[in-house]
Amino acid sequence: MKISFDGYALRFPRTGIVNYGYAVARGYRERLAPEDFRILIGDRNVTDPEIAAFLQRGDVVAILEGNKETIVEKIRRKWAGNSFRNYMPGLGSAIAKATEHSDVYHCIDWFFEPPSKTRFNAITYFDLTTTLFPQFHEELNITKERMKMKRLADFDHVFCISAATRNDLLNHADVSPDKVSVNYIDADPIFDRGIFSEREPFLAKFGIPPGHRYLLSVSTIEPRKNFQQVLDAFGAFIRANPKEPYVLVCTGMWGWKNDDLKDYLAKCGFADRVIFTGFADLADLPSLYHHADCFLYLSLYEGFGLPILEAMKSGCPVICSDTSSMPEVIGDAGALVSPSDIEGTAKAIEAIVHVPANADKMRADGLMRSRNFSWDHHLDRLMQVYAQAL
Repeated sequence: MKISFDGYALRFPRTGIVNYGYAVARGYRERLAPEDFRILIGDRNVTDPEIAAFLQRGDVVAILEGNKETIVEKIRRKWAGNSFRNYMPGLGSAIAKATEHSDVYHCIDWFFEPPSKTRFNAITYFDLTTTLFPQFHEELNITKERMKMKRLADFDHVFCISAATRNDLLNHADVSPDKVSVNYIDADPIFDRGIFSEREPFLAKFGIPPGHRYLLSVSTIEPRKNFQQVLDAFGAFIRANPKEPYVLVCTGMWGWKNDDLKDYLAKCGFADRVIFTGFADLADLPSLYHHADCFLYLSLYEGFGLPILEAMKSGCPVICSDTSSMPEVIGDAGALVSPSDIEGTAKAIEAIVHVPANADKMRADGLMRSRNFSWDHHLDRLMQVYAQAL
């Protein structure tokens, strides 16, 4: 079985889809002979050094090498000129040429033009956030995702990363339920090592004052992640407990449409107790989670909610939203709250930080729950579906 894999997203910083693509590509490379696997990328311009080194092997094909623009830049320009769709046939031809000797093509994001000569075409679908919450996104991404959804009928199988995503997809896309399945993902293997940095020197690296404890939030900072509610809940907690030395640590890149959040921060009265670390290296994330008193994830919508799983694997109690896929991930191992319930979230924080037995139980339950998710199982399922079709 010869497999070609859409690796275009690997050029970007290490967030959800990038981490997924890297994990699956590593798994394929370990399982398949070199002549049976290839990764399709745009060019060799890759942000993350580890992934850049991974992509130096001969099983990587840069199908857009030599183009002066990246696919994103070109689509942005073409879209602005109302000819976005005119670019896709050229992309389709490049994918078809690169996969002409493959049995299987697996798309994960930008290369959503399934080739006609492969025997089986699959796609992984992560969420429907641009469909359900278009107000939170740029027009480019909305248009790209709309086009991808229209191509689903041309794929032989759609893997969804949660039952919630599968349900959303069946409600909004013209795709047969028979060819849509759930295949849960996992966190990066670094979260399974159980190795954490010494607390005080590590926290100093992120500007967390000595003697202070912290609550943690990890994600790209954009409207869907509901950061204002996170701040409101933290504000309610520190107003009820003014003498407790807590700060809120927010880790992640600043995304889009954040003017209202910045205005809120300027007026909230406790901005001095909120620390924005920016993008954190993957190597630092297990320790950031581990040393936090709890992890807050009040997202309005997720296709999976990978930071919840990362926190559980790192021994951090979790408070997360009771919407979309997040209850599937956390199970009974954390506190579920409405993403709009500020007081309820503040009380959930207190129940963790004021009752050590509760925190210890959530840490143990979270670690146990996290063992339900495995990259080996994910890859087994991919290969099983391919083999059944061929």
